[in-house]
This record gives sequence, structure tokens and C-alpha cells, in this order.
Amino acid sequence: MIDICSCCGQKIRKLNPHRMCKQKVNLLQIFYKAKDWVFAQEGYGVEVEGKMQRAPYRARAHASRLVWFGLAEHGKTRSGLYRITPEGVQFLAGSHQVPAIIYCKDGEVVESTDKKVGIRDVRGIILDKDYWDNYSQIQI
Repeated sequence: MIDICSCCGQKIRKLNPHRMCKQKVNLLQIFYKAKDWVFAQEGYGVEVEGKMQRAPYRARAHASRLVWFGLAEHGKTRSGLYRITPEGVQFLAGSHQVPAIIYCKDGEVVESTDKKVGIRDVRGIILDKDYWDNYSQIQI
């Protein structure tokens, strides 16, 4: 059964969870080393000072999620440019924590868990097969 909004008649969709993981930390480290704006591509690459570097797969998606966690900032609309925030630097240093899971809608965080995680909690986390097999159960 699909839930329908009584006011506007649109389908009510579940919110997708986003977690911090090793790939996001790796991309954040690239942002930190660049110390300037980085162009994140859809595939495996990021451009730093005009040179392509290998990055986690779907670098642009990970970069957007880093923005939602408050660890990176986005350049002009549709520019593909990102850079690390002071909170991102603190996260890499181990002195800042972010929500374990956030839920976003239309590019905005609409809900997050009370549990906080730091870099030590997520450095080795890879969203593995078990995570994706149970993905539908963790949506809200």
C-alpha cells in the first residue's frame, strides 16, 4: 500500500538514510590536502589544481553527503566544486562528531539520529553487502 498525502495527493516516499563511511573520509582527506576548491566528478576522479586524482567511486555523491554532514561546502550551483569546512578539519583531527545517520529530502537534512560518531568510529567502515541487503528496513 502506498501512502498518499491527503492535502496534495502526492505519494509519500520514505527518506533514505546516509551514514559516514570510509569513502567519505577518504574524499574529505583529499579536500583537506587540496586546501582549496576541488572539482568532484561523477566517477572515480577529482580535479585538484588542474590535475586529476583518483577518488572514491561516485565522488560527487559522497561530496554532497559531506555537505549534508557539515564537513564540506559546495561552490556555486552546479559547479561541482567542494572544499572542506573548519568542522571537517576538526572531524579529521578527531575533535568533532557528526550524527551517525542523517535523512535528507530535496538536498536538506530533515532528520538525524541522536547518536554521534567521530572519525575513529567510521575510518574502517565500508557499506558492505549486509548493509545494502537490510537497506529497506532502515528507511523511515
